[in-house]
Amino acid sequence: MNNNDFEAKVRGRPIKFPAVDGLSELELGTIVNQITDEMKKIEEELGVVDTSKVAIIAAYSFAAQLYNLKQKSDLNREADTRKVEEMVSRLETTLGDGD
Repeated sequence: MNNNDFEAKVRGRPIKFPAVDGLSELELGTIVNQITDEMKKIEEELGVVDTSKVAIIAAYSFAAQLYNLKQKSDLNREADTRKVEEMVSRLETTLGDGD
């Protein structure tokens, strides 16, 4: 195990997670708790008990959330760029009027 690896129990099984730059053990523990919670939710909502299937569905759920966040971020970035361009254009127009 690498010195920076993080070990935690997921559903009673000790698992070694690779270190993630910039995240503390507390933050990594929070992530592991989110995984455990998502797996429990999937079992309860879908009635799936196969651990492999639960893990795959949990990974799918997190990937879908990440995809949605990326899409929103991209849209926000585009809107911000348009706003900045509009402000620059107005500023240039205003400064040009002073000549």
